[in-house]
Amino acid sequence: MKQLRYLARLLVIAMMLIGSAHGQYGYPLGLTLTQKSADNRNSYGPYGYPLQLHPQVTAGPMPTAIYSNIKIDNFRKLVIGAFEDANFSLVSITKAKDEETYYKFSYSVPVGKNNHSTEMVVRVDENLDKNKKCARCFLRQVSLPEFSALTDLPWMAQYELSSSIYPAIDQAFATIRVNGQAYMDKGYVFNYKNRWHGERNLYNNSFVGIELSALKAAVINSYRTAGFIFVGEQEKDSSVNVLELSFSFPINPDQGGGAVYKVILANQIDLNRACYPCEMQESYDPYQQLPAAGLSGMSNRLTLEARFAAARTLAFEKLKSATERYLRPRSVFVVPTKPAPLGSPRPSPVPVVVT
Repeated sequence: MKQLRYLARLLVIAMMLIGSAHGQYGYPLGLTLTQKSADNRNSYGPYGYPLQLHPQVTAGPMPTAIYSNIKIDNFRKLVIGAFEDANFSLVSITKAKDEETYYKFSYSVPVGKNNHSTEMVVRVDENLDKNKKCARCFLRQVSLPEFSALTDLPWMAQYELSSSIYPAIDQAFATIRVNGQAYMDKGYVFNYKNRWHGERNLYNNSFVGIELSALKAAVINSYRTAGFIFVGEQEKDSSVNVLELSFSFPINPDQGGGAVYKVILANQIDLNRACYPCEMQESYDPYQQLPAAGLSGMSNRLTLEARFAAARTLAFEKLKSATERYLRPRSVFVVPTKPAPLGSPRPSPVPVVVT
């Protein structure tokens, strides 16, 4: 009966939290977009912005860990001490309603010549017995009250912030897990997965210290050398400074027309008019409808994928050689995986499963 009551209490808490998961203390880190952030999301990138390159993969109302039979003062020292060891500074402890308690921290990150201070909140449900010990103290995920404002920072500032705060959060939770093992509920696993998975770019490659005109010339020359035909450029989205460089890859070398291939350059510029950063992403549809081959062009069509793959590889090799010294610090040159062979038949839509 005791276990049934315990499970029932967990279910009730879960239902209550689902309704209030986005309360006054912000959004789970890397999980939830405000409408403003969603509206500003760049459609060219696989992610919304650098801060979300390392999301927490387990959302939901269930706690990270449950602790029992530890004095509340010692429990707070366990949690607060772990975050302070990871260079967070405690700002306040706020008792909200019922057993909900919020530990607010600040975290200072060097951004350029300045330090950027970011608030972070850890929610804990402090369910105490008459002896001021945890009957059930629920440790939950962290949140960033200023998440929306942080995503308005320049990309480089977001890279600096994410590469510092994500590993620090992971470190704090790892310390809590080790130091609080004796008081952790034996029937409940420590439900935390690391947020930090190493440096990643918002787009395929990210460059600094090179002028946009020079980067654009390097891209065009690399693809021309590899056999692509440069068609032209277009400002795709002036609000976020996105250029689209269009190329054609010859299908029949002795005829006009070819496969459409594009490179996206999204750029942020520093005071010296240099990239800070400029980011690149290839953009093409492998299932695009190709010009009719005709009888004379069948042999060329049969070798299209092999020629295209070789030309694409050469273009990236040339581009890497020309730009590698300008890569954003801590990042590496990335050759994205080909989505499918060029000229593949478009896959049939996956039918919607009705339940």
